[in-house]
Amino acid sequence: MSGVVFVLLLLGIGILSGIISAAAGLASLVSYPSLLALGLPPVMANVTSAFSTVTGNYSSVFSSFKELEHNRRQLWIILPLVFAGSIIGAFLLFAVPSKWFAELVPLCIALAGIILLFPHHPKQSTGTMAGNSKLFGKSRIGQFLSIIGIFIVGIYSGFFNAGAGVLMLTLLTVINRQKSFAVNNALKNVAMTVTNTTSWIVFALETTIYWNYVIPLMIGNVIGGYLGPIIVRHMPGRLMQIIVGIGSLILAISLVIRNLM
Repeated sequence: MSGVVFVLLLLGIGILSGIISAAAGLASLVSYPSLLALGLPPVMANVTSAFSTVTGNYSSVFSSFKELEHNRRQLWIILPLVFAGSIIGAFLLFAVPSKWFAELVPLCIALAGIILLFPHHPKQSTGTMAGNSKLFGKSRIGQFLSIIGIFIVGIYSGFFNAGAGVLMLTLLTVINRQKSFAVNNALKNVAMTVTNTTSWIVFALETTIYWNYVIPLMIGNVIGGYLGPIIVRHMPGRLMQIIVGIGSLILAISLVIRNLM
């Protein structure tokens, strides 16, 4: 493969990854298997994928300002949780055998896909519900479980980037049933920007970065990350949930097959 073809291929992978990441939280459906196919070992494919998606995360947040405008209070609860979790997860990646977690990853992603495919029936948002949703529901148990769940997804994202966006989007969809898919997707975009930025810093300190892969992927992710929220804004939320659910199941099956090889 010539250098030009290699760069164009990575650029295309980056654009598609950025769109899927911003629109559905499943960039790894494209980037992670693609990097494995290009010859990178699993851990380095994960690091390279996470490293290259940071730029796309920022462009997707910029494109999601409209949906974030009235959800800042909940956002400021989410950010410290995913920040702390991603720090723990990123350091765990280099502290324990990656095989332990890699074997659990397909199950987590498949579960997220099944939850998204299961039909939800959102209630109409009212003033009371909107206020309660900013604190993750009415009951203290519900708030506690929501906080723990977001923190765990933050750890997952820092440790193994593949499918983290799907898990966060699924969790937010369950927590915020009265909010639109576009709003939950925008909250997910910000959360993943924080986790990927944290992982980016830790990875840069702990391992070698393959810049010949990362730079074209980063450029593509900027383009795709900006386009993703625009696509979501003009598509039915339920359709996006179905697309994400099917995509996550495909990713889970592909990871199981790879683990068995």
